[in-house]
Amino acid sequence: MKPPRESKPRGRRVSAVDAREFYDELGDRYDVMVAWEERLSREAEFFRRLFDAHGVSRVLDAACGTGMHAIAFARQGRRCAAADVSPAMIDRARENARRADVEVDLRVAGFGELARSFEGGFDAVTCLGNSLPHLLEDEGLAKALADFAAVLAPGGIVVIQNRNYDRLPASGGRSVHLNARQEADGETLFVRMTEPRGGENLDFTILTLKKRGGAWRHTLQTTPLRAISRDTMERALGAAGFQSVEVYGDYSRAAFGAPGTGDLVAIAARRA
Repeated sequence: MKPPRESKPRGRRVSAVDAREFYDELGDRYDVMVAWEERLSREAEFFRRLFDAHGVSRVLDAACGTGMHAIAFARQGRRCAAADVSPAMIDRARENARRADVEVDLRVAGFGELARSFEGGFDAVTCLGNSLPHLLEDEGLAKALADFAAVLAPGGIVVIQNRNYDRLPASGGRSVHLNARQEADGETLFVRMTEPRGGENLDFTILTLKKRGGAWRHTLQTTPLRAISRDTMERALGAAGFQSVEVYGDYSRAAFGAPGTGDLVAIAARRA
């Protein structure tokens, strides 16, 4: 739906910022933007079967956002912890856990800070929602994966979900996704855009349009991402002490790059 011609959106632009500032600014809008009920329902069987097969009882969700995956794991009867670099996301996650009446150990911690923030021995670490691409250099990716290994028990598993960036050269241009939400006080449109900037460099932008009282207002946020390929991910996991790496195109375990898929879902085990 387009804004009326006579009502020009008013608002402000937020320049490209790092992940913490980006998600602090996004705040409560994150849970409005994501269709959580549909998403978690689609992913639930994948995690239930995987965790049961590996005897997972303790899970740590890294870059947890508003905590919805950790809450879902807790509802499966698992002991859960979760971390995010954004204090605003963790505040929202605590409120979500309270409303869900589940216990999740939630802490402000970014990539590379998990081992000093939590007691180790987790059976699984998850990093979902295309979070690792916020790490723009090999050094940062290596540090994050080594940190995952450090908090895992020997033989524990890591589960990573990124977008399939191997398809970028084929697609060539900007990718755009639109979500419309009807809230109690009006309509909100979210436009998520990913635009290549050369090499592995990307800009990720969220344009939020809110219609309140007949007037449209907007916020525009941008943060840089790195297009992490399958090859880069597999090599980095191996260097961080992981083995038995499996890579799929979605949560149904379809082949990576299969028609109709758009993700990189990687599962690997920490070496004993």
